[in-house]
Amino acid sequence: MHRLLILAATLLGVFAMSTITAAEPLSSDDAAAIQQVLDRQTAAWNAHDMDAFVAETTPDVDWVNVVGMHWQGREAVRRAHVVFHRGFFAHSRLLPAESQVMRQIAPGVALVVYTGKIEGVGATPDGAPYPTDGSIMTVVMVKTPEGWRIAHAHNTYINAMAVAHDPSKMHP
Repeated sequence: MHRLLILAATLLGVFAMSTITAAEPLSSDDAAAIQQVLDRQTAAWNAHDMDAFVAETTPDVDWVNVVGMHWQGREAVRRAHVVFHRGFFAHSRLLPAESQVMRQIAPGVALVVYTGKIEGVGATPDGAPYPTDGSIMTVVMVKTPEGWRIAHAHNTYINAMAVAHDPSKMHP
């Protein structure tokens, strides 16, 4: 009986895996639409308009900022950015992305990874200078009837010294 259960579970697993297909490549129209969302976010940041900044997020967006704050929901993301843009981001300017990966990971779901920098940032709340090596942003976007929307974002400071010694880029 035990062997029969293992065989049945194995066959179900093989069947389930055979029904999983790789996502189709992201169409040029979808890539352009996603880029427009990112461009509008950059423009909103630079105008310090946080209503526009979060306009193309899903209502239940999850956002993790560079220091590990986890904001859940569009209103929480907006509110946090408003506070920061009244403080150390008040005179900041978000530069266009320097490098970017954009690919569909499932039908109607895209992963975007890009690096960027912010100029004109004041001291952080603890008085330290804002890191100048830039950050890397990972964004999961979903295609909705209204267009592509950000469902998840995670931003991380870049440590240039660590990146220079990235073991995945070294030959064994």
